[in-house]
Amino acid sequence: MRLRKFRVQAFRCIHDSGDIVVGDLAAFVGRNESGKTTILQALTMLNRDEMISELDLCDEMNERLKSEIRIVEGDFELNHDETEIVKERFPDFHITKLKIFRTNKDPEIQYDFGDIKISEEEDKNLEHWQNSTKQLSNFVESIPNYISKKLDVDFFTGNTPKDKKIIQAELDEFDNSLRDAATDEQQVISEWEKVYADITKNVKKILIDNTETDALKNFIGDNLHPRFVYFSDYKKILGNINLSEYIKESENETSAGIEYIEGFDRAETVRNLLYLAELDIEKLEGFKSSPSKLIKFLNTASKNLTQRLNPSWKGEAINVELRLNPGNILSVVLSDVHKDGTITNTGLLNRRAEGFKWTFSFIVNFAAETQRSELKEAILLLDEPARNLHPTQQAGISDLLKNLAGSNQVLYATHSPFMIFDYTPGNLLVVELDRKKHLSRIFYDYWKADDATLTPILYGLSKGLVGSITDRGVGYNSRPLIIVESMSDTMYLNAFDKFLQDPNISMNPLNVVPAYSKNSVLPLSIFYHTHGYNTFVLLDNDYESNQIAEQLKNNKFSETQIIFFESNGNLLQSIEDYMVTEDYLYAVNQTYEIKLRREGFTNLTKEEVLIHGKNGIVENLKAVWNEHSDDDWGEFEKEEVCRYICSKIALGAATFLTEKTRDRTRTLYRIIAERIRQYQNTAPREQFSNES
Repeated sequence: MRLRKFRVQAFRCIHDSGDIVVGDLAAFVGRNESGKTTILQALTMLNRDEMISELDLCDEMNERLKSEIRIVEGDFELNHDETEIVKERFPDFHITKLKIFRTNKDPEIQYDFGDIKISEEEDKNLEHWQNSTKQLSNFVESIPNYISKKLDVDFFTGNTPKDKKIIQAELDEFDNSLRDAATDEQQVISEWEKVYADITKNVKKILIDNTETDALKNFIGDNLHPRFVYFSDYKKILGNINLSEYIKESENETSAGIEYIEGFDRAETVRNLLYLAELDIEKLEGFKSSPSKLIKFLNTASKNLTQRLNPSWKGEAINVELRLNPGNILSVVLSDVHKDGTITNTGLLNRRAEGFKWTFSFIVNFAAETQRSELKEAILLLDEPARNLHPTQQAGISDLLKNLAGSNQVLYATHSPFMIFDYTPGNLLVVELDRKKHLSRIFYDYWKADDATLTPILYGLSKGLVGSITDRGVGYNSRPLIIVESMSDTMYLNAFDKFLQDPNISMNPLNVVPAYSKNSVLPLSIFYHTHGYNTFVLLDNDYESNQIAEQLKNNKFSETQIIFFESNGNLLQSIEDYMVTEDYLYAVNQTYEIKLRREGFTNLTKEEVLIHGKNGIVENLKAVWNEHSDDDWGEFEKEEVCRYICSKIALGAATFLTEKTRDRTRTLYRIIAERIRQYQNTAPREQFSNES
C-alpha cells in the first residue's frame, strides 16, 4: 500500500500542511528546525498502535481543537494483489484506494473508503438495531430506579453486538433479569412484554451477522494496514554488545548501557540483529556449558545474518561473524568478501568508518522490520540518512534505498544535495518555518520557497556541471572557458556584451564560470585546466590576485591564459573601473538613495569619493561607507550596484552609461579575444592534451 497524499493539522509546529502529494522515493529538504522531523513523526501516528499525546497538539489552535479535526490523514493506493485480497473476502467491493486518519477526539485509527457505498441492506440492519436500543433505553428510563439499578444495560448502550445470535441471547438474559427484579410490579412487566415483542420483531429483521463496513475495516486493520517505520541515527550499533545489559533493557529495567565501552541508546537494533540471526538468547545461555554446541550455534546464527544482509548490501559482499566473549559480550565481526573469494579487513564493526556503521545498522533495521511485515508494505521514514557518508557514497545511496525499498515506499529528510535523487514535485518537497509564528509550511512547488532554503537543491541541480568538468571528453570539445573571481564579474561580462553589441568581440564563444570566492579561483582553474578545458582566468589587480597568478604559472598556465583588468596599458583594480566614475556613481546613488533613505544617505559626488585616495572606485566607496559606520550604513555592497546596472542594460534603459564607458569596456573584450587567439595559435589541441 502506497501513501499518495497526506495532510497534517494542529500537530506541533504544523497548523495545516494542506494536501501534500508524495512519490515512492520522496525527500523533504529544509533548514534546521523547519519541521521535517515533525512531518515524519506525524506520519507515524497513522500506525495502528500509536497514540497522539496532548503535548503533540498545537497550543495555538486550542479553539479549533475543541472540535474534532483530523490530526493526520493519508490517502493510500492499494496494489493489484491487495485489491484481490480484499475482493476475495468481500466480493462486492473493488477497493483501489482508501483514506486512513486519526483525530484529536477518537484514539482509534479510522478508515474512509470514499466512493464505496454501504449496501441498503446494511443500512436497514443498522436502522433495526438502533430502533431496538432506543426502545430499550426509553423503557429503562420509565421504570422505577430501584428496578433499573438491578439491570445490566451494557449490551445496548455499548458497542453494537457482533451478530444476531448475541443480540437475542443478551435480550433473553435482560428479560429474565427484569422479571426477577420486577416481581411485585405487574404493570412494569406488562409494559415490558409489549416492548419485548416489538424488539424481538426488529431483531428478526436483521438479516446479516454484522455490518460489512465494520468487517471491512477490521479486515484492513488486521491484514493490510500500512506500517510506518521511523529510522534515525540513534539506532546505530557499534561492535560489542553487552547481552546482560540488553536483557535488562528488554525487560524495561534500568540499564547502564547495552554497548560495551561505547555508548548505545537503544535496544531495538540489537533486537533486530538477533532476529535476523535467529539467535535466541535463552538457547545461547543453555549452550554455554558445551563449547562445541555453542560454536555451532553461533556459526549458524552468523550464516543466517550474512545471508539476510548481503542481498541489500551495495558493493562487494560482507561476512558477519558473531563471537561470544568473556563478560557475556557478543562481538560483531565483519570481513570483506571479494569476487575471487578472498576475505580481507576482518575486525570489529566499531572499527569501521561512521558511514559504514550507519549503512550496516540501517540495513539490519530495515531487513528485520520489513521481513516481519509480511503482506503489509512498509513505509520507511528516514531522518537525515547517510549524514556520515562521503558525497560520492551519498550519491550511491540512491540505488541502496531503491533496492532496499523494493515494494516499499521511502520518505526521508535531508540537508545534503547529494541525497536528492529526483527533482519531480512530490518526490522533492521543501519545508520552511515561519519563525515569527513558529509554523511550518510545505512547498509542493518547491521553487517557490526561500532561496536560502533551496540552497541544497540548487547545489544538487548543479551536479551536472560537476559531471561535465570531470568528463574530459566534454572539456576537449568545449568552447574556451574563462574563470572570474565573483558572480558580479560574470554578470558584468554578460551584460556589457549585450551593451556593446559587437559580434567581433562578443562573449558568446566563451563559457564564463564564476568562482565561489577569491581563494577558490586557483583550484577551480586548475581543475578545469587538467580536465581538458581551454581555460583562461580573469583577475583583479590586487595582492591576492597577483599571488593567484604566480601559482597558476606554477601549474602550467601560460601568461596568455592569465588576464588582468587593464585599459590602454594601465592596470585597473576591478571590472567596475572600466566605467567612468560619474556613470558608476549614478548607479550607486540610485541603489542607495532608497536603501539608505532613513540613514540620511545623500547623493555622492566624484570629489567626495576619490578624495580618499584608494586604488579603484570600489575601494574608495568602501572608505566612504566606513566613515558612516556610526550612521548604520553597513558595508558597501558592490553586488547590489551590479544588479542595478545589469538590470538596466537588460531593459535597454542604461542611458546613464556614456560612450566613454562603452569605449573603455570594449577594450576589455578586445583583450580577452586577443588572448584567446594567441593561445589557440601557440597551443594546439594535441599539445594541450599532453599537458593535462
